[in-house]
Amino acid sequence: MRRIKQLANAHLVYPAACHTRFEHSLGVLHCATLMARQLEIEGDDLTTLRYAALLHDVGHGPFSHVFEAPLREINGKDATHEAITRRIIQEDEEITPILGEAAEDVVAVLSEDRNGILHQIISGNIDADKLDYLRRDSYHTGVAYGNFDLERVRHTLRKTKKTRFRQREDLAVHEKGIDAIESFRLARFLMYAQVYYHHTNVVANGMLQRAIRVAIRDRVVDAEKLRNGKDDFLERYLALDDARLLAQVLTRPESTAADLVMRLERRDLFKRGYESNVSQEEDYLLRYQLGTKFTPERAQTIERAVAEECGCDPDYIVADLVKIENSLFKSASTLLEEDKFPFLIERKDGTVTEIDSFSTLTYNGEPRTIFYLFCPEEHREMVQERAGEIIAGTIG
Repeated sequence: MRRIKQLANAHLVYPAACHTRFEHSLGVLHCATLMARQLEIEGDDLTTLRYAALLHDVGHGPFSHVFEAPLREINGKDATHEAITRRIIQEDEEITPILGEAAEDVVAVLSEDRNGILHQIISGNIDADKLDYLRRDSYHTGVAYGNFDLERVRHTLRKTKKTRFRQREDLAVHEKGIDAIESFRLARFLMYAQVYYHHTNVVANGMLQRAIRVAIRDRVVDAEKLRNGKDDFLERYLALDDARLLAQVLTRPESTAADLVMRLERRDLFKRGYESNVSQEEDYLLRYQLGTKFTPERAQTIERAVAEECGCDPDYIVADLVKIENSLFKSASTLLEEDKFPFLIERKDGTVTEIDSFSTLTYNGEPRTIFYLFCPEEHREMVQERAGEIIAGTIG
């Protein structure tokens, strides 16, 4: 994790954003421990929680989330970094002897179908993961968007009481902490809108992801070695990091994958040839096809059509759809419909309710959806002139 950047290519936008998954994991361990103290979690539960916090991201591949999509294309949709994390905890020869009998308990805390208090501290609405990465990423990128009052949030955390209607403990916030929670929720939205989905970060990560896919297609990177059914999958997977993956791609300089990586190294980034705020498009068909029905196959169709018109290699046209969703501001009813857990607020009289009755910021609208076509500078003018008509033709 020391060799995997937390924010992939964000340093090309924010030069100091070179922090790693290792630093973040230590921060999550610290935040989880603070939360546990506030909630009076002790003994074996505290030990299990701390292990889970430290190891929650150990399944990330090179460049974090950028590598995940190509990995799923090789192994299927269930090949997520969370699933690989659980497998590492259960099978890795270095980790399992340290955890011993606690390994299965740690896996249970990190399992998506587990929704008790320990799981919510690691992966919930107000979890140690978000408490760390929002402030850490904000610090390293040099922006103020991710700042919120961590101590106030921590101080107002509560456990709900078990009753005959509620058979488990859940994470809640005392009503006196509502303003700190609103700041926390807004910080997450702004970091996604202004940092994680900054258009330059989007194009840099898009170019890198394209390079990885091309390297797999051209067998510069051997897909067979990344199949999780292989006995040596974990050994090969854990041997990959940011630098080693790039070095592997660069072994074939004639491949477009190598050229894409070298462009990233020189910061010779693709430009926005076309941009559409899909969620505000008046054309319903365009909004539906580019928003709701956008798939990798549709992206490839658009890329090929634009590349043919411009007379360039389709590998150099990158179609991407960004959805900036206000997920932490969704109403309790919407979250429950999506099989997600709502924010719980403990009133002064000890009763528990959803945050909707306190907040004036609940939002049930569509996510801000932006469609991009990125291309080299020399093709930008042609793409700007022709892309709209070409896209309309591919979805007509």
